[in-house]
Amino acid sequence: FFNATATTESDTRALHDARPIYLLKGLALAMLVLFWGASGVIALTVAFEPARAILLTHGFTVAQANAFTIATSLMDISVGLAIAWRRSCRIGLIAGILISLGYMAGCALITPELWVEPLGALVKTGPAIVLMLLCLAMQDNR
Repeated sequence: FFNATATTESDTRALHDARPIYLLKGLALAMLVLFWGASGVIALTVAFEPARAILLTHGFTVAQANAFTIATSLMDISVGLAIAWRRSCRIGLIAGILISLGYMAGCALITPELWVEPLGALVKTGPAIVLMLLCLAMQDNR
C-alpha cells in the first residue's frame, strides 16, 4: 500500500547528506556576490587608472577606455546584485558565466599577456565559472 507521507531510510539519508551541500550553496552564492561586486567597485575606484591604462596601451582612445572600464565595472556590480536576490539569481549566474567567457575571449585577443601575469587574474576566472555552474545546478526551480 502506498503512503505518500512515509519516509524511507534512503530518503532520510539523502536529506542528511544534502545538508552540508545546501549550506555550502549559500556560502558559494555569498562569495560570488562579493566577487562580482568587489570586482566592479575596485575597477571603478582604486584600479580605474591601471585598468584604463591597459586599454590605452592596446589602441583604445581615452574616451573608449573610460567608457569600457566604467561599463564593465557596472556590469560586474549588476551581476553581483542579480546573484544576491533569489528572483534574479539564475539570470545573474548565467550572465556571470557569459561575461566571464567574454572577458576570457576578449583578453585572449586584445591583451594575451594578461594570461601569464603574476597574480593570474584570468586563470582564476575558470574556477569562478565552475562555481557559478555548480550554483546554477543547485538552484531551486520555483
